[in-house]
Amino acid sequence: MDRKEIKELAKKKIKGNIWNILWPLLVIGVLQSIISSLIGANISYSNITSLEELGSITVPSSTVVKSTLLNILVGVVSGGYTKYILDFVRNGKFDTNTIIETIKEKWLNLLIAETLVSIIVAVGFALFVIPGIILTLAYAFVTYLVIDTDVSGSDSLKKSREMMKGYKWDFLVFCLSFLGWIILGVLTLGILFIWVVPYMMIAGTLYYEKLKELK
Repeated sequence: MDRKEIKELAKKKIKGNIWNILWPLLVIGVLQSIISSLIGANISYSNITSLEELGSITVPSSTVVKSTLLNILVGVVSGGYTKYILDFVRNGKFDTNTIIETIKEKWLNLLIAETLVSIIVAVGFALFVIPGIILTLAYAFVTYLVIDTDVSGSDSLKKSREMMKGYKWDFLVFCLSFLGWIILGVLTLGILFIWVVPYMMIAGTLYYEKLKELK
């Protein structure tokens, strides 16, 4: 996989399109915050995939359950956003109707897939960090497969494992290659993330496209 080519193409695609890529993410973030406040769960994915958090007696089990449920719900909504970005990468156009239509059409399969992945990855991290990372990489493209193919929610996990066979290390290196940009984003008090987040989102989608061609 030519990681450099993918990243250069991603930079070209986000030019003039940053706002169109960002605003749905901002809406999803606001909705997540509102729902989180309503159910009384201050949530991040690290809360349910960290061995320290899962084993801490200071975290009520009800909070872990609420965190997991909210992450699954956000994952379903994010499926619509993933299709929105995938269509842009393929066609060069943004269609906000795609987000709603995808959620309406694929919500059950997304719900099943997100639930299964959340449970499997959480168990992986609870056992040890390395199995958790491996499982996270194996199921990296489950959402893409659900919204881009006719596979069921459960079958998408199998398809993702097959797609990532032989590419988990390559994808991990690809993800880590953005670490410098993430650090710069933190150092600029988040300002640079306005560019970094769209860049990473498009690059990840392009990686999926290239991998799908190979498989």
